[in-house]
Amino acid sequence: MSDLDRLLAAWSTRAVPTDLNQLEPQVWARLDAKERTAASGVLGFRMALVASVMAIGVIAGGAASATAEPEVSPFATHSAYAPSTLLEGGK
Repeated sequence: MSDLDRLLAAWSTRAVPTDLNQLEPQVWARLDAKERTAASGVLGFRMALVASVMAIGVIAGGAASATAEPEVSPFATHSAYAPSTLLEGGK
């Protein structure tokens, strides 16, 4: 006999109250209580995850902007790609 068979046999011998009209609200109350405790743990995890991702983004953005070279423009006065520089042979 498996555990499930034993559990079903125990339930079959149990006395069942005839008034079952409060069964559904009790079930929903238990589910709501479990959901609230699960949601509070997930909320803390999500906040920590968002904070760490934002910190990594700030660090990566700061590192990228600190090492970035100025944008090359063909119309800048000291640009290697300026038309005057290209036509003169890079002198």
